[in-house]
Amino acid sequence: MRARDAFLLAALVIGVGALTLGLGTACALSLGARVSPMTRVALAITPMVLLTPVLVCVLGRALLMGRGPRLTLRDVGLVRPNRVPVGLLLWIPAAIVSSALATGVALGVASLLGGGGSEGSGSATSGLVADLPVPLAVALALGSVLLFPFLEEILFRGAAHGALSRVAAPWVAVVLSAVLFSLVHVSPMLMPYTLVLGLWLGWLHRRYESIVPSIVLHCCNNGLVVLVALVGL
Repeated sequence: MRARDAFLLAALVIGVGALTLGLGTACALSLGARVSPMTRVALAITPMVLLTPVLVCVLGRALLMGRGPRLTLRDVGLVRPNRVPVGLLLWIPAAIVSSALATGVALGVASLLGGGGSEGSGSATSGLVADLPVPLAVALALGSVLLFPFLEEILFRGAAHGALSRVAAPWVAVVLSAVLFSLVHVSPMLMPYTLVLGLWLGWLHRRYESIVPSIVLHCCNNGLVVLVALVGL
């Protein structure tokens, strides 16, 4: 993928995400005290989670794929893997466990340095889910587990990694795309997890010459996060 196309796709994601978040926030604020604060937060986020992937795919195809042979599905890695990805039965648990270990190390270091850590974050997440109407909670869960991983893999592994691969060594492209992926998840305590996960996602992309296995890993990871939140209810 050309760097220009990657930047256009990233700008499209940011623009659409900001628009849907703004619309959701405006709708949530218009409800005032009629709904709980947690529900207002969820209502503000839901349009971004559900609509951004759909709109980006539609608009991206129109803008980037509709003007001659500039960008194809192959350019963003949406092709059949070069082999049957049975290795995912091993790679997915290994990726999630190693990412969790990285977070544990980061929390341990933060504790030694006197940092606040993330105590209560799990209960806060569970509290948010518990306060939501069931249809809204289901919509957010499905968007987080299915739609956002699909969009993020197109953006970070398909677009960013593809563009970086044209100007840098393969391992450099994997590392830099993982760093970008981690920086987007702005919470410091999340960054070790997302950095290691991003490295796994990039490695799977290179191994199978497709982002499909990366999407599967990403969906499984997000599904586990949602499950942990539900178990904590």
